[in-house]
Amino acid sequence: MSEKRVTVSVEDLTLSNSLQLTALAELLEEKGIMTRLEILCRMNEIRKRKG
Repeated sequence: MSEKRVTVSVEDLTLSNSLQLTALAELLEEKGIMTRLEILCRMNEIRKRKG
């Protein structure tokens, strides 16, 4: 089975990742699961752990 390779730019990957994360954050907020502040705090916690 032959698979075709698709080349994408770093910018396209970055934009796609950003849009996905924005959609997830908005959905968490809309559903009342987490506030925007809680999401940002969690991101900061993860950033510190990965340091």
